[in-house]
Amino acid sequence: MRFVRLLSLFLLLCAALISAPSRAQATLVLWHTWQPPQAALLEAWLADYPPIREGGLAVSVQYVPLAQLSAQLDDPTVRPPDMILSTSDALAQSAVRRFAAALDRNLAPEFRQTLTLLAWQLAQYDGQIRALPLLLESHTLYVNRALVGDVSVASIRELAAQAAQHGLILPRDFYPTAGMFFALNGALLDEGGNSALSVNPLGNYLIALRVLATSEGVLLGAPEDRFRAGEIGYLLAGSWRLPVLRAALGEKLDAIALPSVEGRAWQPVARAWQLYIGIGSPLRQQSLDLGRYLLSEEAQRRAFDYGFIPALPITDAESLLAPLASAIYSAGVPLPNRPEMAALWLPLREAINAVLDENADLLTAASRAISRANEGIAALRAQ
Repeated sequence: MRFVRLLSLFLLLCAALISAPSRAQATLVLWHTWQPPQAALLEAWLADYPPIREGGLAVSVQYVPLAQLSAQLDDPTVRPPDMILSTSDALAQSAVRRFAAALDRNLAPEFRQTLTLLAWQLAQYDGQIRALPLLLESHTLYVNRALVGDVSVASIRELAAQAAQHGLILPRDFYPTAGMFFALNGALLDEGGNSALSVNPLGNYLIALRVLATSEGVLLGAPEDRFRAGEIGYLLAGSWRLPVLRAALGEKLDAIALPSVEGRAWQPVARAWQLYIGIGSPLRQQSLDLGRYLLSEEAQRRAFDYGFIPALPITDAESLLAPLASAIYSAGVPLPNRPEMAALWLPLREAINAVLDENADLLTAASRAISRANEGIAALRAQ
């Protein structure tokens, strides 16, 4: 009888050990700068990652606002993470560059060939790969089909004509319309971080922007509220706005190819969301393994629903972002990730304001912006 009881206890103990979840062998600390609704994509990714599901790995996730990222990394009382998920232009911050390991030796040539060249350009700094690029984002042209019907827009002049009938909300800044600048042979920085602005391309961009921005029906710099309310037919906005706009408009929402500029294709300016791996992390291999999983086709296909374009060049004909994906893969331009870019934003914005508000001479406005940009870069380097 005693033997039977002991045997029963032994069998119960074995069953408990078999059914108990295994303890995680390692815990990766991941900081990210995503906010809702995009942060839900990270949750979905991690929930489906096999080593996490099987109990062999845990990931401790912490949100850090992008504006506080450098301060957190430089704080000696804060333990640095193993990985950071943030934007490609975060590389402009010296603290991020000190944190991020160069990954060239960790990435086989055949793996690199699976991603777009644009994605790798966004992950590079001074010739080194400093991150795994996961997703791309840019601006696209949203339409309310209930208002505009089954209409396509081939050029900015056709878009201006449509704006007169149905309205267009156009951001009042350089970045959303920079695709016109690059279509007209513009350039921002050279490889050394020096200004590559020149008068003719910048002047031609300002001409094209003024044609569109001053057209009847264009609401310059207006919030997107009226588009979400179904009152405006067109909206130029970030791809990342897709979840919010779709929630507001449902099946009435569509996104169409960006219009040509003086017969030249709009070249969307893209930035990446990428995974930086800590140079001092003892879990670099686990971080790389997670990054490779996030670049699998299964994980990448989730990107479209959250307003992103996969870094892995895959298509989804049913996605509203299919036209933007095609444009990015064929003619996308990387948003510079160098610190000198900070010296260009204000001069470009001032040139836009001068042309649109003060009817300033185009070449004068362009020349002034170029001078201000050069002065700003010199001041940054003198710090």
